[in-house]
Amino acid sequence: MITYFNNAATTFPKPPEVIEAVRVSLEKPPTEPGRSGRGTDSTSECRKELADLFDVPKPSQVILTPSATYALNLVIRGLLLGRKDIHCLTTVLEHNSVLRPLEHLRRDQDLDVTHTEPRNDGRLDPSDLLESIRDNTQLIAVTQASNVTGCIQPVEEIARLAAKLEIPLLIDASQSAGTVELNYGSLPGRIFVAFAGHKGLFGPTGIGGLIVPDDLLPLTFVGGTGVQSENPLHPPELPIRHEAGTMNLSGIAGLTAGVRFVRERGVAELGRHRDQLVCSIRRRLEEFPGIRLSPLAGEDGRAGIVSFTLADWSPEELGYLLEESFGINIRSGLHCAPKIHQNLGTSPQGSIRVSVAAFNTDDDVDRLVGAIETTKGAKCTA
Repeated sequence: MITYFNNAATTFPKPPEVIEAVRVSLEKPPTEPGRSGRGTDSTSECRKELADLFDVPKPSQVILTPSATYALNLVIRGLLLGRKDIHCLTTVLEHNSVLRPLEHLRRDQDLDVTHTEPRNDGRLDPSDLLESIRDNTQLIAVTQASNVTGCIQPVEEIARLAAKLEIPLLIDASQSAGTVELNYGSLPGRIFVAFAGHKGLFGPTGIGGLIVPDDLLPLTFVGGTGVQSENPLHPPELPIRHEAGTMNLSGIAGLTAGVRFVRERGVAELGRHRDQLVCSIRRRLEEFPGIRLSPLAGEDGRAGIVSFTLADWSPEELGYLLEESFGINIRSGLHCAPKIHQNLGTSPQGSIRVSVAAFNTDDDVDRLVGAIETTKGAKCTA
């Protein structure tokens, strides 16, 4: 039996209704506006569910993308590509899906990038961000929850700061969508929110999205849309303004079912469940000699992540042992977020990351702690 603790990568298992929605979508003729079929428009249905979940004023503001990575690139490249003498403010907490697009622009067009560090508790202080703002700052990009520490960041305060300075804000909600509430409609300023479908929203892989404040983001990808085929240029209207190519209809069907699963149970309740498990894991692990836990601001575990190292074991070796000897599936390494590991002093080997979700239980925690108890005193000879 596998005990699955890698939900920060992809949640598993998927709710039965998600699996059923994907199956049904593949068994019936596809329906897509302008391309095929005359049944229910599944893309509009999905947008409506997501708009309700995030409190987005108009469903057309929800762009459906192949991933959060794609969504993040749409904003970063759309706002910064080809511009000279500009600055982007981001943080060391970010995933490579933010770090790498910025690094490519830094290399190719001399984009100036500042990576702000969190305080000792793992939380960003908006005053530190303010100190790094420049006259030519054109974008602030921050994660709502670190995929390494699980620390939840004060995006509402950062949004107020960005709005006051009239700077667009890009929020990476990949680790927080479905577990930490985000009321888009109450955020001031020009806010973009990228999210993954396959994590806390319980959808399949290959689907994500982007919330946009307006139709002013420059086009990055253009092509077929199924409508306005006579137009030599890509249609400018939302949402197809940023949707080119045949949509992932089965992924969209699964995401719709996943969002309904989240809304029925409630984001707050799902977050409380994660928090209870995270606090239990941290409390029990910190009793072991040699365990070093990453900081968790406010002991708020709603993102569902616990990262740690164990003396005398490399994360890779310990992760291998946990899976092969105990059937515990975790993730080890840098987790695609190298700068926060440099900040924490866990680079270059990284850490063990345990990430929980809706279907994890106290029994799972007992199995994890028991496995660590068994191995903690042993010297690795591998």
